[in-house]
Amino acid sequence: MEPGPQRSKGAGRFDEEETAANQEFDRALTAGAEALQRGDAQTARQLLEESLRHKPGHQRARNLLGLSLFKLGELVKAESIYRALLEDHPADPTLRVNLGLVFLKAGAASDATRCFETALDLSPEHKKAQNYLGLALAQKGELARAREWFLKAGNEALAEKMERDLAASPIRDVAQNAEGALAAPRPFKSALEPGETAAANNQGEDGARWIATEGGRSNREVPAIEMRPGRAAGAVAVPVDEPSVLATYTAERRLSMPAGESGFAIGATEVVVQVRGALLTRLDGLVASWGQLALKPELKRFRGKATDKFFGEGGRRMLRASGAGRFIISREGRTFTALELGDEPAYFREETLFAFEESIVFENGRVPSRSGYDLHVVHLRGRGKLLLVTAGLPKSVELGKSEPLRIPMDQLVGWHGPLIQPRVVPIVEEAPEMGVALELSGEGRALVDAPDGR
Repeated sequence: MEPGPQRSKGAGRFDEEETAANQEFDRALTAGAEALQRGDAQTARQLLEESLRHKPGHQRARNLLGLSLFKLGELVKAESIYRALLEDHPADPTLRVNLGLVFLKAGAASDATRCFETALDLSPEHKKAQNYLGLALAQKGELARAREWFLKAGNEALAEKMERDLAASPIRDVAQNAEGALAAPRPFKSALEPGETAAANNQGEDGARWIATEGGRSNREVPAIEMRPGRAAGAVAVPVDEPSVLATYTAERRLSMPAGESGFAIGATEVVVQVRGALLTRLDGLVASWGQLALKPELKRFRGKATDKFFGEGGRRMLRASGAGRFIISREGRTFTALELGDEPAYFREETLFAFEESIVFENGRVPSRSGYDLHVVHLRGRGKLLLVTAGLPKSVELGKSEPLRIPMDQLVGWHGPLIQPRVVPIVEEAPEMGVALELSGEGRALVDAPDGR
């Protein structure tokens, strides 16, 4: 038999110190939890901070410390603790609920709503998350949605209160007053009263009457200004288009919508995004929408779990559209490309992905850079349709085993292929101010944005 490991002379002392530290941790944690339970948040805070000196990363101790700070009103510190906990445990719905409560107490109802909705994405039957989501929506003034979540949580008392508040909502009084006002005889008046018209006709040489036309596109393609007789010598009288009859105008000037029953249809000036069930899309350039559609901001996903960060920023935020209907998007000089994803996964620069069907599974990621310019990408897999938006028509570039491909960052659309390794590099090593590129190594194809004239 092989002899067992020899213990050093000091090993026993280290074991004793570790055991004592564990005992101190357990004592402080237990006493802190008991203090919190009886409502003594200040004592709980001190004991929990003591426990964390022995085990700084302990999840339950950090969670309880956050709760004690919340009860003491130290919301900034509580938020910091829960954000750090979520970085380590992004799939824990209870931590998201606790962070949502911090936001709710701070009056940040939108942030609280996002936390509770994410918690419910992770755990749809989480009753506390349902109830707190109702509170957050009520704080935002969305009483009808708040009532729905109170009903799901089984909180009938607050659901009834939302119903009473809706019944007493000022908007009903406004609607009733508007109905009476519309019923009363109130003839339309000219924009210029008779006295004002006379005054205008008696103005000096600087008086000119402006007539609105269709965005400057009159049939004669001239400025829509009617020059009054008696202008200075040399002035040319410009003919003015007669106003169109409203019914005639609306019959002739119809929005050009490309045909399409599902997915995406791309026309000369507009794009149709069809929704049947659920679909993720941006809405920048929205002209109009039809149908019964519910919209919800989408959150980024890492390692299969939702985070608390929005997918996209501002007006280009990615939204989850549910129901049946369609959006009409103005192209605004942009190029839209509809593609079908097969079994092979693909990666796209986040800005270029405009919409995709729910059947496609997505995950957000980034390619880090030493220069600080990280590349944010979306990894797509599964079968379904997607819509890209670029400046020019995307073109394909082949990758070879022995020849890495470099694409300037603003020209990159995406790539697909087995074992492709991406990394961000300077375009010129000794002149990083000239910008960065993505270097791809492996086998497959890349898509580059190729605007006309470049």
